Amino acid sequence: MSKRHGQSGQVGLVEQDAQGGSLNPTLRLSLAYMKKSKVFELPWAGAPVADTHAHLMSFWRVDPVSALARAAAAGVGQLTTIWDPLSDGRHASSAAEFHVLLEGWISEARALFDQGVATGAVDEARATSELFDHISYLAGVHPYGAPRYTDAVHAQVAEALDDPWCRGIGEIGLDYHFDADDDIEAAPHNIQIHAMVRQLALAHEHRLPVELHLRHEDTDDERSSHADAYRVLSEEGVPEAGCVLHCFGEDRATMERFAGLGCYIAFGGAATFKRNEDVREAFCACPLDLLLFETDCPYMAPEPIRGLECEPAMICQTALTLASQRAERTGERAEDILRAAWENSKRLFG
Repeated sequence: MSKRHGQSGQVGLVEQDAQGGSLNPTLRLSLAYMKKSKVFELPWAGAPVADTHAHLMSFWRVDPVSALARAAAAGVGQLTTIWDPLSDGRHASSAAEFHVLLEGWISEARALFDQGVATGAVDEARATSELFDHISYLAGVHPYGAPRYTDAVHAQVAEALDDPWCRGIGEIGLDYHFDADDDIEAAPHNIQIHAMVRQLALAHEHRLPVELHLRHEDTDDERSSHADAYRVLSEEGVPEAGCVLHCFGEDRATMERFAGLGCYIAFGGAATFKRNEDVREAFCACPLDLLLFETDCPYMAPEPIRGLECEPAMICQTALTLASQRAERTGERAEDILRAAWENSKRLFG
């Protein structure tokens, strides 16, 4: 998770407004976006796609109901969102409250989608109502919250795992980066590692997958967050149900180390950024049976709409761009790359 906010003045043709219910269905279901006076229409991936990491409670202007309906209209067939009892507590103080909130959003999104189908606002050739039956969430405390990870908070995370909609632990991990945007100082490393280990133990105990957030300063040549996480996973074991390196932003060598442990590698919009050639190299070399896509919305919308508030429908742009570029380099078929990532998502969260 990043805390970078969308750039002002770059709002999609889709009205990114929490009062989305006041807009007509055609506008709410539009897959066209505007950046710097240029209109961009989201492509159809041509194969099933899944967003394996989305923060539905973190939008600034986007309405979650509209976002889910647009994702179905774009052809997204599966979505995994996040509930953090500390950072999301203002919206849902318990997993039970979050379940009710999410259930309401899904119900409203399904109704909006059906209305769009009836009025022709949804292209049925690419859309899939399957999404509404395949939305789940992960529960866990982000490393920002490590200093406040008490026994009571641990109990909240554990309690969430009784919810059949909760399919794993996340996002947890290590963040050694000073976040200048929100003036967040990295917590002491030992405290972060302790919180990570406790939550990793829950994944082992409940036989559930885990998603890891790992970040350090760009000047950190030792890649200390990844080095420490590798050591923890080696000592504690990778959960049998799976371990995902969420929002991977490192090089091929780092990817290969974690792939050697059997970890899945999830690539998001940042992998499409022009400066991130190292990340694309890692994507092109990642074993197909460990490959995933995600948005990490509302953060890091892909090129060419970088700077807009990201949402799940945009996974189609990220997945198609990366799969096409890998196919050009490796000779694989883009559809096979997309299909592999889809099967991996179903195996983890389906």
